[in-house]
Amino acid sequence: MIAASRSLLRDYREFLLAPGTIFTLVSGILLGVAVLYQASGLVTGTAPEAYGDWIYLAAALVGSSFIWYSAIQGIREGDFTADIPVSLATAAAIAIGEYSAAAVVAVLLLFGGLLEDLVATRADRALDALARLLPDRVTVRRNGEDLSLSPDDLVIGDLLIVRSGERIAVDGEILFGEAAVNQSAITGESVPVEKQKGDTVFAGTLNENGAIEVRATRVGTETTLGQIRRLVADAQEEKAPVERVLDRYAKLYTPAAIILGVGLWWWSGNVLQAITMLIVFCPCVIVLATPTALVASIGNAALRGSLVKKGAAVETLAQVDTVIFDKTGTLTLGELQLVDAVPFDDVLKTSLIGYAASAEKFSEHPVGRAVVRAAEEQEIGVMDPESCELLTGLGVKARTGGHTVLLGRPKLFSRMGITLPGTVLREIDARTREGKSVIVVMIDDVVSGLLIFEDTLREHAQETVAALNTAGIRTVIVTGDNRETAARIAEMTGISETHAEMMPEEKVGIVKRFQEAGHRVAFVGDGVNDGPALATADVGVAMGNAGTDVAIETADVVLLSDDLLKLPHLIGTSQKALRTIRQNLVFAVAVLLVAVCLTVFNILTPVTGALLHELSSIPVIANSARLIGVK
Repeated sequence: MIAASRSLLRDYREFLLAPGTIFTLVSGILLGVAVLYQASGLVTGTAPEAYGDWIYLAAALVGSSFIWYSAIQGIREGDFTADIPVSLATAAAIAIGEYSAAAVVAVLLLFGGLLEDLVATRADRALDALARLLPDRVTVRRNGEDLSLSPDDLVIGDLLIVRSGERIAVDGEILFGEAAVNQSAITGESVPVEKQKGDTVFAGTLNENGAIEVRATRVGTETTLGQIRRLVADAQEEKAPVERVLDRYAKLYTPAAIILGVGLWWWSGNVLQAITMLIVFCPCVIVLATPTALVASIGNAALRGSLVKKGAAVETLAQVDTVIFDKTGTLTLGELQLVDAVPFDDVLKTSLIGYAASAEKFSEHPVGRAVVRAAEEQEIGVMDPESCELLTGLGVKARTGGHTVLLGRPKLFSRMGITLPGTVLREIDARTREGKSVIVVMIDDVVSGLLIFEDTLREHAQETVAALNTAGIRTVIVTGDNRETAARIAEMTGISETHAEMMPEEKVGIVKRFQEAGHRVAFVGDGVNDGPALATADVGVAMGNAGTDVAIETADVVLLSDDLLKLPHLIGTSQKALRTIRQNLVFAVAVLLVAVCLTVFNILTPVTGALLHELSSIPVIANSARLIGVK
């Protein structure tokens, strides 16, 4: 608990100590105390009313003073926002003793600004998470000597020694060695890629098996990872927050309030009537119209396992007409699964899996783990191997049960000078065209069968795509994986458009292409490589369990349970929220017009004007609250 508190203070220190945060919290606490005090007084009849008024006044002054300051700064900069009419309203309310009305309006406006600042702070944390993909220290060979250096000290041409379990700190070319490199953070590929001399590696990727020497070709901000970080930062700066409804019309609203107040004073000669006009022109109900609906819809999402980080995402989700999915970890689980075993000659399928699982029993490679898991699920006995030799980047050779077992990708056998039969090659080619991974198993120098692997489709992926297609929303796959695999997943889910073998910047390009064509785009992803696209899209949706910190922090919406079926629900709820906001605004404007007319004819007093606004808030809140129950 203490560690979590320290982490929170460290990550959000600047936000927590910002003047806006402090003024909002203090005025909000004072308002809460005043409400509780007043409620207790009504129940017991013992609490002096004057004390409650003083607490309301304190809340109003604390909150209003920050709004007044912001309004003055806005006037100096020629920026007429909601701060100006709210300042007039709170000042007028305080002047006539309506302290509770002034406090409520001030706290509402400040709280909206607080939420926007919090979102900006969380977005900055995504960039910090990207930096953590690089190792703190790296081994560099200079002048025949191995040195331990910070990644910041690297230069182009440095020779890096990267061992098993270490992250790669540069973009570069392998000069020596072989390794299985997990580069899902950059390309989104679902399985580690076998790398050897002459191949390219990326900063931020993980060497899962083997040892390699890498010559740096790009370092620091010039690496692919550095470019991802820059793309995320640029996209976040370009995506302006949705303005509050009141701000859009504040340039008209502010002079209208002043002109009506002064004009009524001149016409009637009654200063109280003029103050009443400012009170009824108070944007309390209009301020409530949008955030109450947004908060209710965000609450609905939270109750059903989705985190919507800001109200602007609700408004944008309602207008989405294109949903772009990443593949690995989003539409699929990003976990290899043995889906078939093809034995040759008289070999039994259970024997084929058993020997392969024995050879891979102590392997940490995803293929090895999948074989052992499949054997356990089928209750096939897996004996310990008598000996085991890891053929880095290619496969494994083991002695088990008195037999020699060799298994690996087809290129292992070609490199060992072993020619595979034509029937075996045709079977491999057919399975590969289906987007599946194939491992060849040889027992005692005889090709005994093939093991077929594929990434597992996520539960509800097909239903989600079907629901979106039915709603008239275009669905697209954009992935770093190969074309065959992408095409197979598209066929299984019913997605008609695919873009495969995409680097992070290319994913951003696809998103921008749809946006430039006039589409509202939601991007659904889980990996570091999805960060730029999540930030660039109109709405970024991240997987909560499978997603990386970068994806989760960058996204506007997080599916906490990784249930894709929540996405159509979120879009439907957002559309209902937008309709509710329009209803609220129509009601708020109608109340405003009625109140203005009643004030002009001197029917309302400052007290009854404030009371009208208090009561008019109830239908708006009740209408918005209906969204919480939407299923």
